Amino acid sequence: MKQLLTAFAKHNVFANILLVMVLLAGALGAMNMVREPFPEFSMDRVLIRVVWPGQDPEEVEEGISRKIEEAIEGIEGIKEYNSTSAENLSTVLIEVLDGYDMAVVKERIRNAVDSISTFTDDMEPPVIEELVLKEEVLMLALSAQNVNERFLKEWSESVKDELQAIDGLTQVQVLGNRKYEIGIEISEEKLREYNLSLENVAGAIRASNLDLSGGILRTEGEEIRLRTLGRKYTGAELAEIVVYARPNGDVITLDRIATIKDDFEEDRLISRFNGDPASIIAILKTPDEDALGIAEDVKAWVEEENKRLPEGMKISVWADFSILLEARIDLLVRNGVIGLVLVFALLWMFLDLRLSFWAGMGMPISVAGALFIMYIIGATINMISLFGLIMVLGIIVDDAIIVGEAIYVARKNGAPPLRAAIEGVTEVGMPVLAAVTTTIVAFVPLAYVSGIMGKF
Repeated sequence: MKQLLTAFAKHNVFANILLVMVLLAGALGAMNMVREPFPEFSMDRVLIRVVWPGQDPEEVEEGISRKIEEAIEGIEGIKEYNSTSAENLSTVLIEVLDGYDMAVVKERIRNAVDSISTFTDDMEPPVIEELVLKEEVLMLALSAQNVNERFLKEWSESVKDELQAIDGLTQVQVLGNRKYEIGIEISEEKLREYNLSLENVAGAIRASNLDLSGGILRTEGEEIRLRTLGRKYTGAELAEIVVYARPNGDVITLDRIATIKDDFEEDRLISRFNGDPASIIAILKTPDEDALGIAEDVKAWVEEENKRLPEGMKISVWADFSILLEARIDLLVRNGVIGLVLVFALLWMFLDLRLSFWAGMGMPISVAGALFIMYIIGATINMISLFGLIMVLGIIVDDAIIVGEAIYVARKNGAPPLRAAIEGVTEVGMPVLAAVTTTIVAFVPLAYVSGIMGKF
């Protein structure tokens, strides 16, 4: 250790160049690192959702949940699973054992569920997805006075498209709106009048609401793909479906026997913001997107958009999760500046001006080196990593004062500057290294904590 210190002390030009390189590398890393409230990670859980319209919880449990449980039973890598059967919906939450590849276990689960052959045709295809902790950056409220639900939904979809056009922003979700739904209501009297059954009407709708492939027409010069477009997307289009044609040429269309409502789902969902009808826009981020950059761009867009909106309509930022990250970054910078000033002032007051300057330089150099290493290994600037940096700032300040004082004492005892620097650092180097090592060792057990808390 003494030989290494001597080499650095004698070749001060190389040491200064290395110092500048570390500072520049830290600045480069800080400018290019992703800033986010928390790092995105898998929760080691797989969720299976199967929708079965028109069924009560007992039928859902018997027809879906139990069959999925039997199919995934014994799959390697599954720790436990819990199924929930509700009206029209079955959900199965599966926890994966630590140490297993999530992609492999998920594929095994998918194969097991796909192999179930006893699902009925009126069930929707199973949705199998890995649960990932995603970060919300902003929540926007689109509010307007005296408007209907359809206008709010169309407005929110338009805003979503405009936000996704912002460079660096891809994850936008619309919340607080019901989904579109076309309802067909048929009275028993109408069915009797035309001598029809619900199965007849449903069959006619099903047969007339399809896009079918017609094959390929090959010619000498080209191939033409044929396709019949028959899918209906509006209530007016469904109204024209022929349900029954009489021998005398009379055609019974759907609108003659049914009431067609082109509206929304019947879910009881009401969204209000400051008393006005509202729709909610959630701004999220991917692992490669910067939360603070997204927040800044979206806020600027909202400010400009509000200037163009007519009176009574407004877009409000009502939840800004990037504020927490900004506050933590400000705390780190503020603590670093305060620590640097204190070290410089105390060493200058009691020891030496030149010594106080170089001892204080240890703080920005240490932080810059840490930021560059974080950038190299793919880490991000988040609440957890910033907490670590803030905590370590105190250790850096203590060590800077200890080393600076040891060098000053050696200088006071008559040693020349070069030898004083070497002897001072040699004297306290091992105790300082031991103190830092004990702090590292104290936190090592956290690396072995399992589950979601272990990921944090």
